[in-house]
Amino acid sequence: MTTHSPTTTPDATDGRRARRQRGRLAVSEAMIDLVFEGNLPPSAEQIAERAGVSIASLFRYFDTLDELRQQTTDLYFERHGHLFEVTNIGEGTLTERIGTFVASRATLYETTEPMCRLVRLRANELTRVNDLLGLIRVARADQIHQHFDAELEQLTPASRDDAAAVIVTLTSFESWDQMHRSHDRSPAQIRRAWTTALHGLLT
Repeated sequence: MTTHSPTTTPDATDGRRARRQRGRLAVSEAMIDLVFEGNLPPSAEQIAERAGVSIASLFRYFDTLDELRQQTTDLYFERHGHLFEVTNIGEGTLTERIGTFVASRATLYETTEPMCRLVRLRANELTRVNDLLGLIRVARADQIHQHFDAELEQLTPASRDDAAAVIVTLTSFESWDQMHRSHDRSPAQIRRAWTTALHGLLT
């Protein structure tokens, strides 16, 4: 008959695994909270303190900071992934579609501005983050083609792609950030400017 020592029973193993998962989640949530408070990027010490764990425990939960960043990114998209979608995509008049598109983009940036900024700061250092940004931009171009299909279909293929690229750039976080921080435009003013510009591009 096989016996288990108290430290190697299935229940003990499952318990350790569950504690590790809770610890990993607490650390990832702490990192997101610190970023949203403007700590760009937060230090390992700040993350450990916010999560209520030691530095040693942090690196038991994650082998590297890159692994922590990856799980934090996954958790961020789990929480906020819906904000990357366009409400009622492709539905309504041009004026209504421009309104929903601008509102969707602006809400994303207003809600997640610190994380958007951190991702772009890290893109030059981390290939995975840079690749993720590239995928997001491709997805946004696809959304624009779908949302404004009636207007873009009237253009030549080259002009259609040019127009989509201009709209992606115009309504990017980089554009939002520059208008907000360099030109002192309020969120309402940025929404108004984007709405006017999109009407000009699509009519």
